[in-house]
Amino acid sequence: MVERHDVYAHHTEEDEWEQVPYRDSLWTDDGRTTGVVSSNDDFYNIIQYGDILDSVGRAVEQHGDLNLGVSGSVSLTPTAHKMSAKVDFDDATVYASQDDPIDLGLKIRSGHSGFHGLKYDIGAERQVCSNGMMAFVSDLQFDQTHGEPFQPGLAYNAVDAVIESPAEIEHRLAEAQNRELVNQDEALLVLLENGVGDYLEQPVPDLLNALYEEVEDPESPSLWETYNAATRALTHYTQDVPDHRLDQGFERAAQLLETGYNEIPDPEQLGRQTVERRANRRIEDGDAEEYWEGEDETLRELMETHEVEA
Repeated sequence: MVERHDVYAHHTEEDEWEQVPYRDSLWTDDGRTTGVVSSNDDFYNIIQYGDILDSVGRAVEQHGDLNLGVSGSVSLTPTAHKMSAKVDFDDATVYASQDDPIDLGLKIRSGHSGFHGLKYDIGAERQVCSNGMMAFVSDLQFDQTHGEPFQPGLAYNAVDAVIESPAEIEHRLAEAQNRELVNQDEALLVLLENGVGDYLEQPVPDLLNALYEEVEDPESPSLWETYNAATRALTHYTQDVPDHRLDQGFERAAQLLETGYNEIPDPEQLGRQTVERRANRRIEDGDAEEYWEGEDETLRELMETHEVEA
């Protein structure tokens, strides 16, 4: 439970305190401060984590006749300013292919810092390797800001959408398998430039290992294989990375399957833009080091393929 309390400013030289009337501090019931927000409910409404989870639980109960095999977990940051939860529907399964089953679920994120609203996304796990997945169909994302009072109906919409959309999800995954990047070097660049490596201790070796495990033909990696490499690295090659940070990584990885307009990215455009952006940074920023030895030669080859001018 989080409550509002006053904010005071301290004048260090005069050792004087004065209340700041337009700001409130947020405190948990066990004495942790989680953020400072507007004192006006029109600009910031507290959304209790318990209310969110209760709404999700009631939404799942509505589908009790489906025997979804529900399980889940919740994690908080040490200051409780961010909450990350997942609900797994073990018996709600889609297939990227006959031998690639994926268990669907729901990913929930919220926060009390003054910056984080409430988001519900697809959550999923590939059975063949336990890769986590998240947020790859924008039409199945539901969110609200703290500028609005809590909307419990969004939880019902989110649960309904995941359960009722397996055909749409399978179509998205099938499309991603038929769209290919130039080669594995370009796939590695796309992952690094999308920021997936930010969550790994050894970004290049870890992503190369993941690509080796996922890509069947290094000369034509699909968006699906490249995405799977990202989720493999985030799921299996990270240590001591908190859940809310991993959520950010999975969301970045999902850009390989989602443009933001409920479409699969065009791999030629994605590859060209990535190569051009990276080449420009290498040219213009003298402090930008190569991702790996020989990257500049790889960039030149990819620039020639895409007919990008230096």
